[in-house]
Amino acid sequence: MDNMQRVKKGDLLIFLIGLIIMISLIGFYLKGETAQGEELDGLTAVITRDGNEVAQLDLDTLEEPRYFELSDGIHVTIVAENGSIKFLQADCPDKICVKTGTLTKPGEQAICLPSRTIVRILDN
Repeated sequence: MDNMQRVKKGDLLIFLIGLIIMISLIGFYLKGETAQGEELDGLTAVITRDGNEVAQLDLDTLEEPRYFELSDGIHVTIVAENGSIKFLQADCPDKICVKTGTLTKPGEQAICLPSRTIVRILDN
């Protein structure tokens, strides 16, 4: 009889641990679904040069392309369109910033080190 009670207590403990793990996994899954949905809304792009903010744009509300010409030192041209932003042109020697391509997701960034210019999309 003593062994039956131990098995039942052990089974109950395993069941409770399993239940807690399942509830945690469901919570993480639901949080992940919300975060993925948020990525599609409210894309904000930030352009900085020499550590100073040049512009902050809501990419979801742009109806026409907006061009930014930064010409102090090394000249760069940045274009922001609905849902995206990119370095269009740069006078730097390697043009890595231009080769980075179009940014469309939170956390993405393109950097032109010679001109000290950063374009990034914030995670709202």
